[in-house]
Amino acid sequence: MTLVSALRRASVAAILFLGASAAQASVAFHITVTTERVNKPGVKTSLPARTTQESDVVLGEQYLSVRDGKALSVLDFATRRRHVIDMAASTYDTYSLFDVAGFRVFELRHRQGIAGMLKAGGLEQHATLPVYEEQALSVLDNKRRGALLPQLLDGAVLWSLDKHPLLRLGIAGSPVSGDDATAFAQYVRYSWGGHPLVLKLLADGNRIPADFTLHYEEVGGKVARHFRISALTAGAPATYSLATYRPRPLAAAAPPLERVLAQAALLPPLSPQAHPALRAEAEKLFAAEKPFEAFLTMLEDHFSTGALVEKLSLQQQRAMQECQPIHDLTRGLQAKDKEGIADALATVQELRKRTGLEQPVLALFEGNLRAKLGQWPEATALYLQVLQAKPQMAAVYQDLGDALLAQFDAPNAWRSWDAGRAMAPSLRQFRKVNDLERSLLNDYPAFFADAKAVQPSTSRPASSTKTEGSTNLP
Repeated sequence: MTLVSALRRASVAAILFLGASAAQASVAFHITVTTERVNKPGVKTSLPARTTQESDVVLGEQYLSVRDGKALSVLDFATRRRHVIDMAASTYDTYSLFDVAGFRVFELRHRQGIAGMLKAGGLEQHATLPVYEEQALSVLDNKRRGALLPQLLDGAVLWSLDKHPLLRLGIAGSPVSGDDATAFAQYVRYSWGGHPLVLKLLADGNRIPADFTLHYEEVGGKVARHFRISALTAGAPATYSLATYRPRPLAAAAPPLERVLAQAALLPPLSPQAHPALRAEAEKLFAAEKPFEAFLTMLEDHFSTGALVEKLSLQQQRAMQECQPIHDLTRGLQAKDKEGIADALATVQELRKRTGLEQPVLALFEGNLRAKLGQWPEATALYLQVLQAKPQMAAVYQDLGDALLAQFDAPNAWRSWDAGRAMAPSLRQFRKVNDLERSLLNDYPAFFADAKAVQPSTSRPASSTKTEGSTNLP
């Protein structure tokens, strides 16, 4: 079978792979996924009892692609990027691969918190069993588990963990290399979840099964996903190309978040003259006997370039020491308890009225205080206000990303962090996200099993709308 006919049989968009090398062949197949839900008595839901999804999958060298109708997703493990392609419009959005694992870990902690509250209230029967949270998210909750145990069925094996069925695996299948079996498990992980032990079983099997079923349990009932693989070929291209597509343009009615992140993706690193210019502005304000405004300008310099507030003359130091608004601001920002933070918020709001609501550093501080109070939408709006006025105030992208992740928008959180790091990669504010990425690589290596890059990604995505870390989670 020729490469072209293999791609036609798998119904994969050949145009994506123009220029791809055929020296190393990988696997392509068609997959039909039927989801069946059985709700508990009295449970009302808008989710249908039965749905079917048809996809075409390519397991390439260091990438995999999934086509669902006019949408094509490509996961690139070498660059740790994922591309979501609108084939009808010939456009694409790019995201960080870290946002998937990051979202799953964050979501698991959220679900654990809910389960803890239900247990404390004597309502633990309404919490999903941890083993099925792990099945949905492909992330372990650090509880000790036994081994998967098999039960022979007619033409299949049912694998259970702690007596909970997770995988019904058909006996029939196609032998493949260990790399292709690992890539198949990756497809399941990213598209549908799957318990880490189940995914390891699939990866170690050196075959792609003809059919299998994943079992889930939710608060509202039980879910079974039946997978059937067909049209499997071993002639898929080893690489891919985005040359025939273009980054998705910004829509005229795009919301502020999308506008800010799209603009950030196009900005160059700060000019070497940025620090001298801001420091010169602070010197002018000191000379005009405006120490508070000079202090805010030096903070803007710090949040943009990383420059420290230092090399002050004795006169400037004295002016700052005698400036009551500086004392009020710094004391308020050190508040730890909820009451103290609320008082600090009132102080910053009053200072903004005196100085001007457009003052970016004070707007940033109000956003940070609202974030500490859990007022995430309000904090997000303030961060966007700052970045609309000062798009190269790099540190703000860290705070914006934190606020977005707290609202379960992991894709845009990483877009924000990537934009800030591209502008000022050495800024100390980004140590936290760098550490987070290192911990994801260390603690959840299976999500990055095929990646060769060793540095946290700082490439800048083209654009995106909000998506979930996995669109098919139960």
